[in-house]
Amino acid sequence: MTLKYMIKNATVVSIDPDIGTVADCDVLIEGDSIVAVGPHLSQPDNCVLIDASNAIVSPGFVDTHRHTWQTQLRTVCSDHTLADYAIWMRNVYGASYTARDAYLGNYCGALESIDNGITCLIDHSHIVNSPAHADSAVQGLKDARIRGTWCYGVWKNPCWEGSCLDPEREAQVPDWRFADAKRIKDTYFKSNHPTDLLRFGFAPAELDFLTKEQAKEEIMYGRSLGSAIITGHIGCGKYDDGAHTVRILRDAGLLGADLLFSHATTLEDDELDALRDQCAGLSSTPGTELQMEMGHPIAFKARAAGCRASLGIDMACSNPVDMFQQMQLLLQSERRLQSTTSQAKLSSLQQKCAEVLEMATIGGAEAAGLKDIIGSITPGKKADLIITRCDSPRLTPIIDPVAALVLYANSSDIDTVFVNGVVVKQGGKLTQVDWPKVRSELRGSLESILHRSKQAPLESIKKEMAIFMKQDLGTAQG
Repeated sequence: MTLKYMIKNATVVSIDPDIGTVADCDVLIEGDSIVAVGPHLSQPDNCVLIDASNAIVSPGFVDTHRHTWQTQLRTVCSDHTLADYAIWMRNVYGASYTARDAYLGNYCGALESIDNGITCLIDHSHIVNSPAHADSAVQGLKDARIRGTWCYGVWKNPCWEGSCLDPEREAQVPDWRFADAKRIKDTYFKSNHPTDLLRFGFAPAELDFLTKEQAKEEIMYGRSLGSAIITGHIGCGKYDDGAHTVRILRDAGLLGADLLFSHATTLEDDELDALRDQCAGLSSTPGTELQMEMGHPIAFKARAAGCRASLGIDMACSNPVDMFQQMQLLLQSERRLQSTTSQAKLSSLQQKCAEVLEMATIGGAEAAGLKDIIGSITPGKKADLIITRCDSPRLTPIIDPVAALVLYANSSDIDTVFVNGVVVKQGGKLTQVDWPKVRSELRGSLESILHRSKQAPLESIKKEMAIFMKQDLGTAQG
């Protein structure tokens, strides 16, 4: 029998222009889908009733850029530059992850996402130290029951004595990850349909630092696998050496709706026009971009140019997995930019709360190729939604529910989360998760990672990364 839920008496922030924001509204869910939205709906038989009085129902957040594996290392990079991050996360700690660590990072990172109202994420997974790491990372997301796209990252973590890489394999078959990506796709993602809960994607190794031919070849290889999304970092502020990857791909006829670029703060107008014309997506991650000299977030500029602009968390090692925070950072930093670049006093604010909420929901769905599947409270779409209680001192009372979600709410206000019609958080707690047990193993995982990381040849890693990034990394701190 198909399970049915009736959410009653809610303020529904639908993000659907035909529905809008409706007070005293009901939402009917049957199976994995939303079937009706409106006031005073008839309650079907055998229906689970959820009273959402004094609560806001809204679409689940869509995180379009995350390195989920880094969950254990939260706070490690909170005072780091991008240069520090490149050394410690991408070369020291990353190489210290076992396959089980990769599983726990992805599993717990996905649980953390759900707890914070993120129902879909694009996982740029550059933790593939072995084929077993790839298997484990995929399984972690599957076990957490989150929607997403797992993107096989072919970045090579360094193999040093004591690391979790096989020196023989790295020496004899240095490009083994490409064949392994096909194995993962064929094993776990035979369908890879937009309605599948978890899809397969591909992540080239740092597009801006590859040669033109390498960049084109890796994107074409990702397409040959049938990847739902091909994602990569480009245009990272002061670390942009003028690669203009978008122009290279445009001139080669390789731009398309399956491409999702993160950061991209240095894109010029012609590049934004090209992305708009070819329906490629952009993911801004305000927390890391503002911290790590990666430039001002491009989301509002990209949106104004007609691009598919969205938001991502990026990494738990430097900021919380909290889309509320990312919305706030983006909105207020953009408002400050406008005020400081204007010669006159502003007569009104151009950037509205509703725009940021759209980028965190339907904008993310569009960038991920899922606009017809998720991103709004619309009949026929999958039931990925959150119920935010307005009972706390900071949310009582509420006049503007959109502003409440963008500037006032936090994860502790999220009472219930649905993913694909399944209740994965209820009463403020994750369902079907033995969190004390998982938490204990996650802490043990961190201890073992830190222990192995002490064997890393730090000075040689610094020198190699200085050459790779064309930066002076000699002062990078751990």
